[in-house]
Amino acid sequence: MAFHKSFKISRMKKSGLYIFALFIIGSAMVSCQKTEKQSVVPQQNTQDENILRQKTNPVSAPEGSPISKQDLDSWVQKTLEKNSAFEWTMADLKTIWSALQEKEGTLAIGYKPSSMKEVDGIIHQIDLSKGDWKKTHDALIELIKTSLLKSSNSNMTFESILVEDDQTLPIITIKTKDKELVTQLYNLENVRYLDPLDYWPSGNNYRIASSSGCSASTTSLNAADYSTITPGCLLPWNFNNLNIPSAWNIAKGTGQKIGVIDAGISSGQSLLGSSFNNGFSAVNRNVSTDFTYGTSAFASCTHGTSMSGLAVGPRNTLNASSGVAYQAGLHFIRGCSDVVLDESAERTAVKNALVRMGDRTDLNIVSMSIGTPFGSSVLLDGCNYANNKGKILFAAAGTSTSFTSWYGVIYPAAYSVCNAVTGVNESGNKCSSCHDGSQVDFTVPMERNANSNRNSISLSASGTLPTYIGGSSAATATAAGIAALVWSVNPNLTKAQVYTCLRNTAQFYPNLSNSKGFGNLNASAAVNMAAGL
Repeated sequence: MAFHKSFKISRMKKSGLYIFALFIIGSAMVSCQKTEKQSVVPQQNTQDENILRQKTNPVSAPEGSPISKQDLDSWVQKTLEKNSAFEWTMADLKTIWSALQEKEGTLAIGYKPSSMKEVDGIIHQIDLSKGDWKKTHDALIELIKTSLLKSSNSNMTFESILVEDDQTLPIITIKTKDKELVTQLYNLENVRYLDPLDYWPSGNNYRIASSSGCSASTTSLNAADYSTITPGCLLPWNFNNLNIPSAWNIAKGTGQKIGVIDAGISSGQSLLGSSFNNGFSAVNRNVSTDFTYGTSAFASCTHGTSMSGLAVGPRNTLNASSGVAYQAGLHFIRGCSDVVLDESAERTAVKNALVRMGDRTDLNIVSMSIGTPFGSSVLLDGCNYANNKGKILFAAAGTSTSFTSWYGVIYPAAYSVCNAVTGVNESGNKCSSCHDGSQVDFTVPMERNANSNRNSISLSASGTLPTYIGGSSAATATAAGIAALVWSVNPNLTKAQVYTCLRNTAQFYPNLSNSKGFGNLNASAAVNMAAGL
């Protein structure tokens, strides 16, 4: 976040989350194409002929065939390993064009007036309907339409290739594989980025389960992993490790609301529905839902239910598990089909969910236990928007198999405007499936030393019997709940002050671990610090 960037200088973040990734073997590197020919942007038939401005040193259209999928995958992998991060801004024109050959060639075009240098800090203030923003937008649309008229497919219209014309953020998303159009766009000062949203590594090197993170644990609940507390609910074992019960003496999340972006919430879990105010949670709080992916917030995926349960589940009378901020409200947005953002529609939907979260005035905290190993400028725009609107963002550092133990922090947790959270076991060692690294901000104990399958417990898709849920996902939702406790004890705190309370009372502060950030959160100390401000 902007207010704690001083603690993250040069801490460029990286990532993976329920991504069943293996190493890619290959050595082909992609080099820039250098020719004498230059691609020129056509003049626009408007009174603002200079709205679209070509770069000082434009590059020519790529020659020959696109880079093979195998070589492209190899280059992406090598770039990721070399830089501990991957962004499409690291790629040359031919690489971007080659990546667009996958699937429908979905291309996100981030734009700006040619004279503007920096957009991230003011992206929440942009009015796309006025001034140079509207002129730039309209000129880009005309450029794309002109390119279509010159294409070999005369039946193709702008409407047929338009995926999204974002009305809030300066992004136009289209479907194209056209070399000349991509070259023209690449050579414009007005284009902030070109993101090939359909690209994903193929083959067995990145095996992805279609329902990653959605299946409930099959491990039988161990009686040692919870205790019964009033008024008749279960306290997860790791809440004690975070001093959450002590924090409840002065803070319960009252008056706060947590925004959760995930892969669906269960309509069959009454404790996130009609029984949300059961027991000690009988306060003026509510659940609201929305979706930017699919046709409903409700889905069979249990992941969003577990995350919501950890963050704000009621302290109930029904012998179910309690959440951290059990008197805070919940706004849930379905932004993906599972926890791996491997679809272009998912990355766009999460961006849209972040915008909607940013625009809400009734919540300050957003939790995202989802991600992708590959940077997406579309996701970054969404994160910047929500952050600039005053939201504190928590995102999962990554969870995967032992085959990816080399891998670091995923996106969007990789971005400095997010707080990356990962899980550790009782002894403070990295959990068996969690990612860590110098980019992590905080840790949460969520795995037993004796058995890595015994994690945090949370609400299941239906009924009151809790289920295990682990990884950096569980750690992130728990951290968001602690932030709500802190803010509830002193609602007048700024986002910077809330972060300071979390950071200054964490395990390693004032030191910073090379792999675990400031370490375990301390809910009791954080709320007491907030109460004294």
